[in-house]
Amino acid sequence: MKLERLNLRFVILAVAGLAVFAGAGHAQATDPGWKRKVGQLIGANFSYPRSAQLRGEQGDAKIKVAISATGKVLSVDLVQSSGSAILDREAVRIPMKVSSYPAPPNGAVAAIVFPISWRINE
Repeated sequence: MKLERLNLRFVILAVAGLAVFAGAGHAQATDPGWKRKVGQLIGANFSYPRSAQLRGEQGDAKIKVAISATGKVLSVDLVQSSGSAILDREAVRIPMKVSSYPAPPNGAVAAIVFPISWRINE
């Protein structure tokens, strides 16, 4: 299997499938426009680590991103592992690449769960 012949497909799942959490200090964000904007920013920074590609690693991960009232990332937690340490590290790193997000509705801290998938199609 030569890497040049692989058809690589990077997939970040639809923002419509996001789960928004309200809990310990996190308000529930109900504005679908805000969730869509956050998802677009994360999707724009999505990448498939070269080392994972070379090893043929693929999988699905879920991350929870907490965003402050000013649009800064407070935390990123791995909620579900992809089965690959490389892809899990990248899943947590992706939201940190964005310098600023739109402020959550209601001016409160919000946490959103994003599913992320990596696939290699031959």
